[in-house]
Amino acid sequence: MAGYIGTRCMVCSEKFTSEDDIVVCPECGTPYHKECYKKEGKCVNAVLHESGGEWKPSYDIGSDGSEAESVVCRFCGYTNPPLTLFCRKCGMPAQSLQDINAENIKNEQHYNGVNINSDPNAYNGNANGGMPFNPFLINFSDPLCGFNPDEDFDGVKMSELGDFVGTNTHYYLPIFKRFKEGGRLLTWNFSAMLVPELYFSYRKMPLYALAALIMRFISLIPQLIMFCAQFPQYGALYEFASKFDFTGTAFRGVLMLCSLTVYALMFSAGLLGNKLYYSHTLKKIRKIKNNSDGMAIVNNISQKGGTSGLWLTLFICLMAVPYVFLSIAQFSSMISGTLK
Repeated sequence: MAGYIGTRCMVCSEKFTSEDDIVVCPECGTPYHKECYKKEGKCVNAVLHESGGEWKPSYDIGSDGSEAESVVCRFCGYTNPPLTLFCRKCGMPAQSLQDINAENIKNEQHYNGVNINSDPNAYNGNANGGMPFNPFLINFSDPLCGFNPDEDFDGVKMSELGDFVGTNTHYYLPIFKRFKEGGRLLTWNFSAMLVPELYFSYRKMPLYALAALIMRFISLIPQLIMFCAQFPQYGALYEFASKFDFTGTAFRGVLMLCSLTVYALMFSAGLLGNKLYYSHTLKKIRKIKNNSDGMAIVNNISQKGGTSGLWLTLFICLMAVPYVFLSIAQFSSMISGTLK
């Protein structure tokens, strides 16, 4: 869906935006607003159907009635649509911006001591790779960050990655591109580090969230035992907890091991969170494409991806279970004592 933003619907002639519900003709690829397609009941691009052609993005013409010229990136050579501000392949400012104060740029813009104007491959020695990612050169007006919507990620298009991620594509898509090109195998995700269970559940990865939650529960057991041993009103729990020697070497060793487990969980989730999400995204999109066809693919990718407040709420409740259990145990003990 993100790859169609800025082009026009053939029925209503309105430009597609990120808020629109877009469907695509399974035969020629022409996009429509969902309501417009329902209104017509079919694809109205008869020319493509008769010629067997494939839909390609069309852009507005200039004020003088002439078609605007394409913008060729001087860094990677990719031909961008007219009026493009950032190259959709390498993310560099498009030619229209590069022309401003060109002499200054030519004399002063260097990377690692190499004049990038005299050597278009100066960034990484690869004409197809573009420059290393820089957050100030990401096109934040485009959900795909100015990248090529048709770029392939082992059978998955960049536009499909954008549709699946849904929110915060400006963070994830540059990272996914790094993973694909092998420049960086690991990145750091602070959200995943702080609360792995909530991060994975919010990104619709419940199995990872459940595994992290189980590890956290196991690591909490010694602390819960020490907590219960302080309150006689817990009854049977208090009696059970009082049997442990908290000053003994064995218990202290277990307590330290559990603490290290929590830190290891947080560090691993922070270091591997983005990589796991990247693998999860590719796997899910491939599965959707294998089990769907035509317009259903785009809709299913958007529905299966994105974020989930429901999963997030569920795991917040699950994380509170031990504390709720202790509260119930304390309340039950108090009731029992009152009845006696």
